[in-house]
Amino acid sequence: MHNKLTFWLTGLGACLVAASSLLFAPPGTLILTLCLGGLLLALSVIDARTLTLPDPLTASTALLGILMVWLVRPEAWRAHMIGGLVGYGVLVAVEIGYRHLRGRDGLGRGDAKLLGALGIWTGWAGLAPIMLVASMWALLGVLGLTLLGQRKTDANTPIPFGPFIAFGGWAVWLGGRFFLPAGLY
Repeated sequence: MHNKLTFWLTGLGACLVAASSLLFAPPGTLILTLCLGGLLLALSVIDARTLTLPDPLTASTALLGILMVWLVRPEAWRAHMIGGLVGYGVLVAVEIGYRHLRGRDGLGRGDAKLLGALGIWTGWAGLAPIMLVASMWALLGVLGLTLLGQRKTDANTPIPFGPFIAFGGWAVWLGGRFFLPAGLY
């Protein structure tokens, strides 16, 4: 049953990626946006099932972002590269700090790689909105599943954060004109 549900939800996700890309992709980025959506969907499904974000997919997301900057936003390359470096660096710092304080892992390195890749797509100004959207949806999702009795959650329950980062990145990429200051979108 779980595999059948995953199959249908992934298909629905692919349809939503295509529709939202057609409606909201920034000018001149439709094909790149569709590719980004496919990568984010794959990363989300894999992380939800295995609690891992495969390096080849996060690297592909970053490389595709670099291609997007080169083709569409070459004048803003600094803001996009800073976004990649800061996105990665901030979550690595959180990962290391949590491990130091709690003595165990609380965030995977794949999450940092994914935020870094999305930082390339959105530039540094997109990082805070990505994390705000991701954190809000993660909190609502976990609370919802807990309240519905679908999941027991405590301080030791592993939660895949990659799908939420992916959703936050997708929302900011497609809605950048609403999230980001003029001139940074």
